[in-house]
Amino acid sequence: MCLYRKIFRSPVDRDVLEHVHEVGDRPLQQFKSHHAVIGDEGYSSGLYYSDWSPYPPRKHFPHDIDLSKVSHIYYAFFLINGHTGELKSSDEWSDFQMDLYKPLAVKLNHLQLKNDEMSASMGILPKGCIGELFYLRHTGILNKNRARHFKVMMAVGGWSNRDQWPKMVRDPRRVDKFINSSVETMFRYGFDGIDLDWEFPQNDGFEPRMYLELARKIKLKFDELEDVIFAGEPNHPKFQLSMATPAFKDKLSVLPIKELDRYIDVWNMMTYDYHGEWSSVTGYHSNLYDGAAKVYSQYKHDSGSDDEGLDANSAIHSMINEFGVDSRKITLGMAAYGRGFTHVKASSNEKKFINKNFHGVGGASEGESGMWLYNQLPIKGSKEEYDPDYVSAFCFDHKTKTFVGYDNVESVKAKADYVKQMGLGGGFWWESCGDNHVDPGRSLLTAFTGRIKTIAKNENSMYHRPETLRYYLEKFGQDEFLSSFIIKIITKPH
Repeated sequence: MCLYRKIFRSPVDRDVLEHVHEVGDRPLQQFKSHHAVIGDEGYSSGLYYSDWSPYPPRKHFPHDIDLSKVSHIYYAFFLINGHTGELKSSDEWSDFQMDLYKPLAVKLNHLQLKNDEMSASMGILPKGCIGELFYLRHTGILNKNRARHFKVMMAVGGWSNRDQWPKMVRDPRRVDKFINSSVETMFRYGFDGIDLDWEFPQNDGFEPRMYLELARKIKLKFDELEDVIFAGEPNHPKFQLSMATPAFKDKLSVLPIKELDRYIDVWNMMTYDYHGEWSSVTGYHSNLYDGAAKVYSQYKHDSGSDDEGLDANSAIHSMINEFGVDSRKITLGMAAYGRGFTHVKASSNEKKFINKNFHGVGGASEGESGMWLYNQLPIKGSKEEYDPDYVSAFCFDHKTKTFVGYDNVESVKAKADYVKQMGLGGGFWWESCGDNHVDPGRSLLTAFTGRIKTIAKNENSMYHRPETLRYYLEKFGQDEFLSSFIIKIITKPH
């Protein structure tokens, strides 16, 4: 038993695709073709950064990220108001008001980097985590070589906002408000695109159809905005649309993947949370393979396990083989956290602790039952182990009988090899605050990028183009979130 079996209804036998060919008032194919986001050379390396990260006990700021190893930062989350369709910040202080330039100045001094220009501009720099990300991307103060190439995406929705999507999509006026609000919010705060995270549309024919309609309308809105900014110039930067995608076969079968693929630039596969407090027995939550199926296949027997399909490899193969998605558009999700179980029924001489009964889930990550951040692992007094059959790390505390499954440096290197072997676009993490940003030898990001060797070069950020900056001021005036800093950029002598 796992998350989707416990929480969600079983899929009914209906063909969702029969509903998706008549969406809205325009045929599916009428939108401008967006070229592949991830080119033939290199791999994407993405991080989700949450707006609760700066608060204790995490105290993780955007400037803590090694931006030389990142192609995408997904900023989580902007929330939907299901009653109006409007988008709103989930934490205005963290997003827009927190002053992060003082701790950034401390870091620059520690790295012996000049910050004279930053000090002279303190009064006009955009604040909050969003403001700092815009500043870091534009100036390259921590990352001269790749400053123009990493994208900052606005993630919309998330698990805690899941009940607002169905309310919004059932009213055409709210849908239109959502589309307009999403694209305007994206542009107002300097994002390079939108990451959709609806967890998850029900298999009722209507919700999957509306998810497709949202993606279609957002892409059309991108085209309109790009036309205004660049006045029809053919070779201009493009806003990106990605989707946080379920990695359970039952949930994938609900979505019109083939039709959605016309609009989605990057499929971020959420290949984690396969086991947790909802499970009937212990298990790894971010395993690459179903190790039991691997063993049983040698003898041509069915494993008989309820866990069939609860592994990343199954989901990736479904996307490629069943739905025909280009492998270069798929990114493999990895977890910078572990999920655990307490009072596990295991003898003292056992080596593996999956498929065991348990009582309770424990946890050391504040506010998150049954979870440990990766940088809190292994549990003190336990030993970090690795299971090559499943490609997952784990630790077991014999005193408390606590088992935690997670990704470590070894599993991440194996997953990097898998990304290359499968020809995927790259990988990403939920979420940045869980990684080890102090010890490079324990860093998941460092391990992954060291193994893939080459990080894909994105086209320059939209906001490095003077046309974009001029239109921003034309649209919003001189008193909007980024206006003062943009005026400084435009008027700065070259």
